[in-house]
Amino acid sequence: MTQPKRPLLIDPPAWLISAESDLTLARLGHTQDVLPEQICFHAQQAVEKAFKAVLIAASVEFPLTHDLEELLDIFAEAGIPVPEELLDAGSLTPYAVETRYPGFWAPIENEDVVEALQSAEKTLEWAKGYLLNR
Repeated sequence: MTQPKRPLLIDPPAWLISAESDLTLARLGHTQDVLPEQICFHAQQAVEKAFKAVLIAASVEFPLTHDLEELLDIFAEAGIPVPEELLDAGSLTPYAVETRYPGFWAPIENEDVVEALQSAEKTLEWAKGYLLNR
């Protein structure tokens, strides 16, 4: 049976709410007994959804992708400036898929987790500012 096509949610604030929820889960995981892979997964999801909220707000189409580098390229093509400190967000892309499977990824250190959380926090801050100034 073929799945019916569903329209993309086109409400940027709803995407930010979802991104905030992922960031909250990542933060909670960092204070609890949660695998670092799962913390980083939610941090990556927060960044991805925040990026997509900005693209939607700017009326820029994007593919269904978890690849943050691809989304950063779309920002560049659309002429949307992304702060320098967010340009390395692409390093979070592997956390979207590969780390969800036990044993598929090298151990993730606490430093990696902290960097993923910081990247997500900075990205959400930027995305919220972008939407407020539109």
